[in-house]
Amino acid sequence: MAKEELSAREKALLAEARREAAARRASPPAAPVQVPGPAAPGAKPAPTPAERLAQLMADERSASVERKKKMRRYGLTISAGILALFALWLLRAFRPRR
Repeated sequence: MAKEELSAREKALLAEARREAAARRASPPAAPVQVPGPAAPGAKPAPTPAERLAQLMADERSASVERKKKMRRYGLTISAGILALFALWLLRAFRPRR
Protein backbone atom coordinates (compact mmCIF):
# COMPACT_ATOMS: atom_id res chain seq x y z
CA MET A 1 0.00 0.00 0.00
CA ALA A 2 1.35 3.41 -0.91
CA LYS A 3 2.42 5.75 1.85
CA GLU A 4 -0.34 8.22 2.59
CA GLU A 5 0.86 11.80 2.36
CA LEU A 6 -0.81 14.77 3.98
CA SER A 7 -2.90 17.03 1.80
CA ALA A 8 -2.18 20.74 1.62
CA ARG A 9 -5.13 21.45 3.91
CA GLU A 10 -3.91 18.92 6.50
CA LYS A 11 -0.42 20.47 6.39
CA ALA A 12 -1.93 23.93 6.93
CA LEU A 13 -4.01 22.67 9.87
CA LEU A 14 -0.93 21.08 11.46
CA ALA A 15 1.04 24.29 11.03
CA GLU A 16 -1.78 26.30 12.61
CA ALA A 17 -1.99 23.91 15.56
CA ARG A 18 1.77 24.12 16.07
CA ARG A 19 1.61 27.93 16.02
CA GLU A 20 -1.21 27.87 18.60
CA ALA A 21 0.74 25.51 20.83
CA ALA A 22 3.90 27.62 20.54
CA ALA A 23 1.96 30.80 21.38
CA ARG A 24 0.47 29.16 24.47
CA ARG A 25 3.88 27.98 25.66
CA ALA A 26 5.45 31.39 25.00
CA SER A 27 2.95 33.43 27.00
CA PRO A 28 2.12 32.12 30.48
CA PRO A 29 -1.45 32.75 31.67
CA ALA A 30 -1.88 36.14 33.37
CA ALA A 31 -4.39 34.88 35.91
CA PRO A 32 -4.52 31.52 37.63
CA VAL A 33 -6.55 29.00 35.73
CA GLN A 34 -9.97 28.43 37.23
CA VAL A 35 -10.97 24.82 37.57
CA PRO A 36 -14.55 24.54 36.33
CA GLY A 37 -17.13 23.33 38.76
CA PRO A 38 -19.25 20.28 38.22
CA ALA A 39 -20.55 20.21 34.68
CA ALA A 40 -24.23 20.22 33.91
CA PRO A 41 -25.59 16.75 33.24
CA GLY A 42 -25.35 15.87 29.57
CA ALA A 43 -22.99 18.77 28.77
CA LYS A 44 -19.89 17.78 26.81
CA PRO A 45 -16.57 19.47 27.55
CA ALA A 46 -15.11 21.58 24.78
CA PRO A 47 -12.73 19.59 22.57
CA THR A 48 -9.02 20.23 22.95
CA PRO A 49 -7.09 21.62 19.97
CA ALA A 50 -5.61 18.17 19.38
CA GLU A 51 -9.08 16.61 19.31
CA ARG A 52 -10.35 19.33 16.93
CA LEU A 53 -7.38 18.76 14.63
CA ALA A 54 -7.88 14.99 14.73
CA GLN A 55 -11.56 15.43 13.87
CA LEU A 56 -10.78 17.84 11.00
CA MET A 57 -8.18 15.45 9.60
CA ALA A 58 -10.59 12.50 9.86
CA ASP A 59 -13.28 14.49 8.05
CA GLU A 60 -10.83 15.51 5.33
CA ARG A 61 -9.62 11.93 4.92
CA SER A 62 -13.18 10.59 4.61
CA ALA A 63 -13.98 13.27 2.01
CA SER A 64 -10.84 12.29 0.12
CA VAL A 65 -11.85 8.61 0.14
CA GLU A 66 -15.30 9.52 -1.20
CA ARG A 67 -13.73 11.63 -3.98
CA LYS A 68 -11.44 8.75 -4.95
CA LYS A 69 -14.39 6.32 -5.09
CA LYS A 70 -16.35 8.75 -7.28
CA MET A 71 -13.38 9.28 -9.60
CA ARG A 72 -12.86 5.53 -9.88
CA ARG A 73 -16.55 4.95 -10.68
CA TYR A 74 -16.62 7.70 -13.32
CA GLY A 75 -13.36 6.44 -14.78
CA LEU A 76 -14.81 2.97 -15.29
CA THR A 77 -18.02 4.36 -16.78
CA ILE A 78 -16.20 6.63 -19.21
CA SER A 79 -13.80 3.84 -20.22
CA ALA A 80 -16.72 1.47 -20.84
CA GLY A 81 -18.49 4.13 -22.95
CA ILE A 82 -15.41 4.70 -25.09
CA LEU A 83 -14.98 0.95 -25.55
CA ALA A 84 -18.66 0.59 -26.57
CA LEU A 85 -18.31 3.39 -29.14
CA PHE A 86 -15.20 1.75 -30.55
CA ALA A 87 -17.00 -1.62 -30.82
CA LEU A 88 -19.93 0.02 -32.62
CA TRP A 89 -17.54 1.75 -35.01
CA LEU A 90 -15.81 -1.58 -35.73
CA LEU A 91 -19.13 -3.28 -36.44
CA ARG A 92 -20.14 -0.47 -38.79
CA ALA A 93 -16.78 -0.26 -40.54
CA PHE A 94 -16.51 -3.96 -41.33
CA ARG A 95 -20.10 -4.88 -42.13
CA PRO A 96 -20.69 -6.16 -45.65
CA ARG A 97 -21.84 -3.54 -48.12
CA ARG A 98 -25.02 -4.09 -50.15
